[in-house]
Amino acid sequence: MTNEVLVTFSLGIAIGIGLGIIGFILGKILSPAKEYPRKRERYECANPPRGRARGLFMMQYYPFLILFLTLEPIMIYSFLFLMEAHRYILNTTLLFGAMVAILASPLVFGIYYVRRLELWSAH
Repeated sequence: MTNEVLVTFSLGIAIGIGLGIIGFILGKILSPAKEYPRKRERYECANPPRGRARGLFMMQYYPFLILFLTLEPIMIYSFLFLMEAHRYILNTTLLFGAMVAILASPLVFGIYYVRRLELWSAH
């Protein structure tokens, strides 16, 4: 693996992390800190809202989505690792280890929250 590839990969990771941090900061700055009661009201497209909302939006599959979105890149990098491992064993192992280390925290987060069913049910 050449230095250009490592620089490009590192630059991509740095830009991705930087954009995530900027998005998080902008979300904190631009979102209203005050709770508005209208936010909790029922919304009907082009109709005046009346009464209680029909139901709650169930998020019970959200932790599984987190797990899938975490495991999929690990599997893809595993495939890429196997393709290049025979030529550059040390570099590919370091890169793969770095990717697994980066993706370990979302995976632990997903596994922890998948088990907490009270967070994802409406009752």
